[in-house]
Amino acid sequence: MIYVLHGDDSFSATEALRELLDAVGPPDVRDSNVSTLEAGAFSVEKLGAAAMVVPFLADRRVVVVRGLMGMAEAGQRRGRRGQDNPQAKPPPELAALLGELPPTSDVVFFEGKLSTANPFLKAVAAVGGGGQTRTREFPLLRGPQLAAWIAERADQKGAAIDRRAVALLAEQVGGNLWTMDSELEKLAIYCGDRAIGEDDVRALVSSAKEANVFDLVDAIMERRPDAALSTMQQLLDEGKTGLNLIALITGQARRIALAQELAARNAPREEWGPRLGTASDFAVGKASEQARRFSREAVAALYRLLLQTDLALKSGSSDELALTEMVARAGTLPIAPRRGR
Repeated sequence: MIYVLHGDDSFSATEALRELLDAVGPPDVRDSNVSTLEAGAFSVEKLGAAAMVVPFLADRRVVVVRGLMGMAEAGQRRGRRGQDNPQAKPPPELAALLGELPPTSDVVFFEGKLSTANPFLKAVAAVGGGGQTRTREFPLLRGPQLAAWIAERADQKGAAIDRRAVALLAEQVGGNLWTMDSELEKLAIYCGDRAIGEDDVRALVSSAKEANVFDLVDAIMERRPDAALSTMQQLLDEGKTGLNLIALITGQARRIALAQELAARNAPREEWGPRLGTASDFAVGKASEQARRFSREAVAALYRLLLQTDLALKSGSSDELALTEMVARAGTLPIAPRRGR
């Protein structure tokens, strides 16, 4: 059988791959019956050498081909720009080999997100009239599907979780299930026999704690000194220092500037997270929202204000005094008209 596992949700795709590998047989014989071919070293001959043999003391043999179709798709894009790339098209020998696989061999193409126009995907899907290929796409989970996954995953870890905690986790972490699984593991250990609640998420989940920084940036940029001072004091009470806060605000100002650049050139959404240095849908969405509401001049002015405050802190000024002066001086920042709030 031939499998194509692809999509943005690499966590679920990896779990599906693990199920196929588990079907090979017991762990002590699995290594002898699982082969992996990376895209850069792929050839039809190597695939045949790995797949056209009987399993050794096991039920099945699996060959995992990683990234081949994605590399072909990138080559196809280069071809449209006038650069010939022979790797963009599948060799005719590939379909012939896949059509002759022994019944005890599986070939798994493990990929990121693929377009329906991918030439390798089309060729592999047509093998044996389509009856020998199973294609599974794993899009990022959102909305009710993500909420259901969180509740089910918590249950698998032996933890109960309040529905409001589920909603907060979904909002803060988003569809990155690698991060979500890690956060649920921490929460399950921390809460023990009691149900995971909203306060637990706010206390432990890093992206939830970052929300206070977003609120602080909003308050500073929108000239709301009372709200800015209140949020700032809360962060100081949690153990942050003045220099910590300056670093956090500077990091968010940088994300806003980058988001403005990405929006200006209509960058695809999947590029935003890596470019902004975050896997959180919430953090990406917040940076995008702030990029729309604040002008470039306001962000540049915030950078200058942060530099002045950083110098004051390093010159011996107390944290609370330097930060209070920063909030007071923020009243002079040029603020863009608020849109879409």
